[in-house]
Amino acid sequence: MKWVSFIPAVSRRLVVRAAQFDTEPVYLSGETGSGKSAIARWIHQNSPRGAKPLILFSAGESLAARALEAEEGTLVIQELGNFSPSERTELARFIRTRAVVDGSESGGVRKMVRARVIATGVEPIGEFSPFDPVFKDFRIHLPGLGERGAELDDIIDNLLGEMAHELKRDHVRTISSEARAALRAHPWRANFRELRNILRYGILRTRGASVEAAHLPDLKDPQGILLESREGFRATEERLIREAALGK
Repeated sequence: MKWVSFIPAVSRRLVVRAAQFDTEPVYLSGETGSGKSAIARWIHQNSPRGAKPLILFSAGESLAARALEAEEGTLVIQELGNFSPSERTELARFIRTRAVVDGSESGGVRKMVRARVIATGVEPIGEFSPFDPVFKDFRIHLPGLGERGAELDDIIDNLLGEMAHELKRDHVRTISSEARAALRAHPWRANFRELRNILRYGILRTRGASVEAAHLPDLKDPQGILLESREGFRATEERLIREAALGK
């Protein structure tokens, strides 16, 4: 198993056990962008179900349809807090019984689903939640980047290498001490999503092997980090790629 930087060191043993015991439901809690989806994917890929489907299910979608798509694979229920109280009760019943009513067949047919369930949410599960009885063994809380302490340097280095390769700029290999200090001091309100945007911006702006502080967006200005507008970020990314190709 290859470790990846988004798995906190304190949680690694439990994450490995969650992958090995692939019939038990898992609950991942943490702030937006803390890596819940990435860890859910890692657990699935490193479990005996890794070659089977990984299906994402969100509020507003058909539970039966998504669950049946996940047959023998993994169903990831995204952000439990987005579901109504009655929907949460229904989800808890499904996780406990693995039964759904397939409305695509005449009259509706009750079917058993052989899928592993991983759920995510912002808050830990409370004692009186309908999910308390179903998530007993694997409750994994993911700290935000601002709480990762000494791990942040490894996270930055690993993401820098990964993203430089994705952007076909493998010559970018390091980040300067000044740029690193700026990232350490940043509050990280959007966690990994924000860090990826910042590093992508820096990688595209540098012409050398290192990302310098001058290559980073304005960290004091959320708009400068381009988090609020995906279209704005894509436009800037395309401009930087064109400039890099022209040697500007």
